Amino acid sequence: MGPSLLSSMKILTKEEFIKTVRDGRLSKGMQSFATSPQVMDNIDHLYAYLKGRSDGAITRARVEPMP
Repeated sequence: MGPSLLSSMKILTKEEFIKTVRDGRLSKGMQSFATSPQVMDNIDHLYAYLKGRSDGAITRARVEPMP
């Protein structure tokens, strides 16, 4: 278990977020997602959702599997 992602989103820039997701942080238990097309193709949406949760703009969400 690593640090709170929502807390991290309060200080990470979008560029830092993308680098973290792409490269991972093995020392903190986060793998790299650079080879995952599902993650990398949707990185902007993932950032927007997590940033919205972190900032309190999104308080409730219904998450559904992607087709």
